[in-house]
Amino acid sequence: MTQRDFDVTFIGGGGASYPGAFELAKAGKKVLMVDNKGNLGGDCLYAGCIPSKTVRTKILEFTSTNKEVDPEKVWSEVIKLKEYVQDIRYQQHMEEIREHEPNLTFVKGWATIISPNKVKVEGEENFEANTKYLVIGAGAEHIILNIPGKDMVITSDDLFAYQKTMKKVPKSMAIIGGGYIGVEVADMLSRLGVEVSIIEMMDRLLPTMPIDLSKAAESHMKEAKVNLYLNSPVASIEKKGDKKIVKANSKSGVIEVEADEVLMAVGRKPRLKGYGLENLEKDGLKIERNAIWVSPSLRTSLPNVFATGDVTGKAMLFHAAVKESLIAAKNILIGRDAYRMNYHSVPFTVFTYPEIGLIGYTEDELKSLGIPYDTVDYKLAGDAQSQITNHREGWMKIFLEKETLRILGVQVYAHDAAELMGAFAVALENGLTAKNLAWVCGPHPLTFESINYAMRPYF
Repeated sequence: MTQRDFDVTFIGGGGASYPGAFELAKAGKKVLMVDNKGNLGGDCLYAGCIPSKTVRTKILEFTSTNKEVDPEKVWSEVIKLKEYVQDIRYQQHMEEIREHEPNLTFVKGWATIISPNKVKVEGEENFEANTKYLVIGAGAEHIILNIPGKDMVITSDDLFAYQKTMKKVPKSMAIIGGGYIGVEVADMLSRLGVEVSIIEMMDRLLPTMPIDLSKAAESHMKEAKVNLYLNSPVASIEKKGDKKIVKANSKSGVIEVEADEVLMAVGRKPRLKGYGLENLEKDGLKIERNAIWVSPSLRTSLPNVFATGDVTGKAMLFHAAVKESLIAAKNILIGRDAYRMNYHSVPFTVFTYPEIGLIGYTEDELKSLGIPYDTVDYKLAGDAQSQITNHREGWMKIFLEKETLRILGVQVYAHDAAELMGAFAVALENGLTAKNLAWVCGPHPLTFESINYAMRPYF
């Protein structure tokens, strides 16, 4: 097989790869990036954040301006817009690839790792790549519970995947899992009149998030007339005519939920199989908690191998993957681990409406670590933007280091929580204090100015 030499090889073409690949190519390094989708964007653009938020936006547009909604018509328009957005972003990425040639070589195909310095590429081109550095950004995959009837489920790919989205919206859906994917899908489809049920094994929705945010999500789901079955581990799925029956074990006995479709949304796991990772394990690659172990600099236990994005099992979010990719690239360029990832400055948002946002330390974490802190509870009922959008139920909870007033963590429930998370991400990344935020002159009338109001007692 033909041999080709590269400075850096990236496994995958998503957010965990292409930002860093571009930086290295611009710096004059010879870079190879291999992805089986034939374009950039990874799962985020193919079936994740971009299409799901496009679907959400279009459904909100229809349902907020029309008293009666034809689900089939809306879904047709939703798919049309989703595909359009995916198309233009894929075109944009192809242009970016061309902009970074000839230093960047992008191949549609499958990469198999042979050793820390060798990768076999099979696809539009077939060759063996000799590489000085290797960056693994292979992403994640759906977790499918090993239960009877698991072959009858659909995943979020069936709702959002490029050119593969289901053409007809079901009249009813049972969602297994009450995490952010399950809650977001329930919020979207319930607006189209779909009868939605969430079946969650834990005692609350969003079980990995603080209790205040879980309660906010549960309250919103009940307002949306979503059926909630908590403390109910799913046991099986059965076929009954055109319907599917989900059976779960609750404290009061077996419950049965009937639906047209069953969505498996119990989470995602790092993708560790199918691309030769076992060959690196023989050389000492460390796998910990079903993910590739990395240092804060994103270097693995092998000195010339980095791992970025979902394969690390840390912040499994596109924006985190982008930053990790850039950190790995910078450390490769300078030849030492000067750049490090700060996961406490990575925001997490649940795109229901109102939205839910979380960043930094939670109150439970601060207590367990023994860090003295003050809490600022700020209600958005008096916020002009919240009044304009008729969502006055929002709130912010901000944790401050007691002595320095440094921002340690934030929880938000608001119609624009995602935008507010951007401001708080800047604060946490740069060690800003309550006084810093109190002096910010925020634009009026946006909810951003409420951050300023909430911090004014600390002038």
